[in-house]
Amino acid sequence: MSLRFRSVVDRRDILRYAPWVRELKDRNGVYVIRDALDGDVYYVGESHSGRLYSTLTRHFQFWDGYTAGTTYDRDGVEVAVSHLDEPSRDVIRAQVELIVALAPIDNSHHQLGDDDDDDFDPSEFQDD
Repeated sequence: MSLRFRSVVDRRDILRYAPWVRELKDRNGVYVIRDALDGDVYYVGESHSGRLYSTLTRHFQFWDGYTAGTTYDRDGVEVAVSHLDEPSRDVIRAQVELIVALAPIDNSHHQLGDDDDDDFDPSEFQDD
């Protein structure tokens, strides 16, 4: 699978997200965030509940609480999305496979050698 990386910033209005990012509302999928200069992969995430836009864009703004995660400078990264609109179990499986293949710096689960994945079964996830 080939990933197409793009800036999340709208070139016509740098305060807005790019049109392709805004089109992710109400969709499922997997996203990969990497450094725009050297290509180091920082994070692989997913949304299997139709919230891909908000799940992705929260990485570019301050957030805290139980679900808080790493934030990135949106001008210094580029993002690729894949497995758009696929069933939940396929999105989750694709995320795990990309984490294993790309070994992102900021993911703390599903890394190579992580024995906790032995019982992972994406078929347990039901589509809404």
